[in-house]
Amino acid sequence: MSRIILAPVAHKMLRLAFIAFFGLKPLLATAEDLAFSQKLTDSLSAEISEQGLSVIVAVSSARRPSCQEEFGTFAEDGLSGVKTLVDLGSITKTVTAAALLTLVESDQIKLSTRLDEVFRDIPADKAQITIRQLLTHRAGFPESIGSDEEKIGKEDYLSRLFATPLLSQPDQNYRYSNVGYSLLAAVIEQVSNSSYETYLHSVVLAPNNLDPIGYELAYDETRSAISGRSWLTHFQKAPIDKASWGGLPVGWNLVGNGGAVASPENFSNFLHALFSGRIVSRELLHSGFRDTQDEPSSEDYGFGMVKIFEGGKTVFTHNGGNDLFSAEWRFVLEDETLLFTAGLGEDAFSAMNSLVNVHARAVSICALQ
Repeated sequence: MSRIILAPVAHKMLRLAFIAFFGLKPLLATAEDLAFSQKLTDSLSAEISEQGLSVIVAVSSARRPSCQEEFGTFAEDGLSGVKTLVDLGSITKTVTAAALLTLVESDQIKLSTRLDEVFRDIPADKAQITIRQLLTHRAGFPESIGSDEEKIGKEDYLSRLFATPLLSQPDQNYRYSNVGYSLLAAVIEQVSNSSYETYLHSVVLAPNNLDPIGYELAYDETRSAISGRSWLTHFQKAPIDKASWGGLPVGWNLVGNGGAVASPENFSNFLHALFSGRIVSRELLHSGFRDTQDEPSSEDYGFGMVKIFEGGKTVFTHNGGNDLFSAEWRFVLEDETLLFTAGLGEDAFSAMNSLVNVHARAVSICALQ
């Protein structure tokens, strides 16, 4: 892989022979592709270098192959960005929602299914909570009931969860909850009679020619992004399993709601498969949005993603992170463009702001429309 140094920030071109989606063979780079890569790099490098960000940035479209760039420490780690595994943070919820919706579409469960139809001995205050309410953060659960690093198994987690008082009545209002998505992971296991990761890979990912996304099944320490130095890592740089998970195995405070790993390329391909209707129907995917303004903001949380209206366009998005890693994706419906960033600290969020600023130019240059 060639290494190109541009501007004051070290970064390397990850793919001049771009990646084709959905099982097609890689395409050869054209002069137009190279021009797009160079111009996108020039547009981004000034902003990113000024901010000193360490990120991987990917721009892609269902109609055209992708372009990826590495900046900062990601460009200097000796690992190809195509192979780098990043911490998806709360973007994991998009993956969990997709897996759950495959159960809905195959009539193994309904969005109206109640918890007392899935689990035994459910407390009365939680018995009537539905799958839809869990997906859209309207079940009334708190945000979390333990630390990400805690080594807690599923049964102990569920016992703690069912004993935890709700903060509001089901469907009364929106209340973002990691707990709800870990519970959805448990629902997937209960209904499918399979582990969360096994079901995700065998039903959602592998049939769409996608590599594993998740935890132990997807993780390879030799490919892991490396954190910065922090008191959380005893001021040592650390791979994701040690920095975000507190070691293996992953506890259920994370399973299904956060901390899954994927390469930017593989996660981008997953999102294109999702939005193209290859994983579940578009109708089902979009049926989670309320399309009302009764929330605290104009954002509308559906099934594992937020819908916003920005600059006359419809944008689907989600972000996530902890003190050490961050990630964010944005899918623009009208031109089918996907923007993805993953970085250290909150760098992915800053990089996404920069990427959004050059998005219109990038779309024009790449001829995505």
